[in-house]
Amino acid sequence: MQYHSVVMEQSDSESHFPPVDLVRRGPPVDARGLSRQGAEKWARVMLVVPRPLETSERVRYDFVEKGPITLPLAVRREGTDAGSKDAWLFFTHPHTVFPADATFYNVPGRGCLGARLACHGNDGVRLYDEVGAGLPRSERVADSFAGALGVLRQRVLGEMKEPSDSELARDMLELDLDLLELFNLTVDLLRAENPLRALSELYPHLLKPSVHHFAWDAFDEREHDVMRALADGERSSLREMSSAFRVIRRDFTRVADVRDARGRQAILELLQEYEAFEREHAETLADLGRRIQAEEERLAEVRAKVRQLQRSEEQSSRVGRLLSRRRNTLRMLRAEAVKALRAKRELEARYHQIPGYERLEGLTRRVQGFEAEIRRVFELARDMVEHTVSRDELDALRALVEEKILSEDPAAVRAGYRQYSLRLRAEVLPKLLMTYSLSAYVLRRPDALVGEASRRNVLRINDLAHRLIEYFRYVRYGKSTLGDAWDETWGQVVALEARL
Repeated sequence: MQYHSVVMEQSDSESHFPPVDLVRRGPPVDARGLSRQGAEKWARVMLVVPRPLETSERVRYDFVEKGPITLPLAVRREGTDAGSKDAWLFFTHPHTVFPADATFYNVPGRGCLGARLACHGNDGVRLYDEVGAGLPRSERVADSFAGALGVLRQRVLGEMKEPSDSELARDMLELDLDLLELFNLTVDLLRAENPLRALSELYPHLLKPSVHHFAWDAFDEREHDVMRALADGERSSLREMSSAFRVIRRDFTRVADVRDARGRQAILELLQEYEAFEREHAETLADLGRRIQAEEERLAEVRAKVRQLQRSEEQSSRVGRLLSRRRNTLRMLRAEAVKALRAKRELEARYHQIPGYERLEGLTRRVQGFEAEIRRVFELARDMVEHTVSRDELDALRALVEEKILSEDPAAVRAGYRQYSLRLRAEVLPKLLMTYSLSAYVLRRPDALVGEASRRNVLRINDLAHRLIEYFRYVRYGKSTLGDAWDETWGQVVALEARL
């Protein structure tokens, strides 16, 4: 829709506030509002706002959500076509309703479109249903709390080339660290044998208001109860705590779980087929087995003689080593070993001449390959902690904030901001994308991950990684931003899956 000209023409001096009766009527949602559906645009949004907390040292801020609020975006001017550039009159919503420091994200609502752009003016905020380019004081309207928080982060911290003059900067940096700390602890739970330490640190993080809004719903009620019980000192249910947050081997497909069309275990059919093969060719298999074993014993004798020769060589003097016939003996032993190896390979090759062996060997290899593939998927899920943000990296970021960014020396503050930005882009963001990719791959292997408990835990890691990517969406990453890097890779996959 070509509405950019409308935006540019509609200056703050021409602000139009929505009529009270229109707001009271709400969006058209039934047959009585058919005549209004083509003439009005509505949205339903949540606000993310800084909430001051008075402390003895300074005013601190939490970042919380308010709403939802259903509001009219625009009405169509009388006598205009819906597609013309001057068709829509977009409303300005005063700061008494939408604070100047608020950001927005969409929530579903009957009869409501999704807002895509918010333009801040002196009189209030205008919301648009399309994304424009180059509009002054414009920001994206996200689709989640994490996304709206990321818009606020970009407003406060920007590119971090210079110290931020916003009073929210310190709290936003602390939120960075709190969210990364929570993510590290949550991933660590995937393979923690004793989850008490991680859980005892995780629960207080989740109770912080900003983190609570960000991640509380990533855990279900049963998991909330487990963490509450631990906080109350109940440690008797350690086994339940251990399995509630981990990925466990029994939740991944085993060979015994593979069944044919009639519901019979495929591994049993393979064993029965092998037993029938052994009965039919018992004499041949026994003869080959004895002869192969004889050649293996022959090889073992050669190896023993070589080791004995090497030990005696080490104990003899230099003159004795020069006069010994060690080289001739080693040459003879090497020739004997080559003969034994060739004889063994020839005997093993005779297996393939037995009728039916090729098919049986192929089935066995397929079973072994299946087991190895499932094992790799399980190890990816279990070892995601090796690829996520480490404790040392978090400590380094925290040290930069406390020792440089919060110092009184302007030069140290500037250096701290630059180093923080560099470490964030070089160490943290690549690992967020890596953790998202690993968890997304595991979740897209339903043939491998069949257990609900482990699937839920991997899904939580995937969800939290995505939320953090949205939170850091506007941070510089390579030639673009982290959000662009995600959109160009997994974002396209997710969008395609949503359409299928």
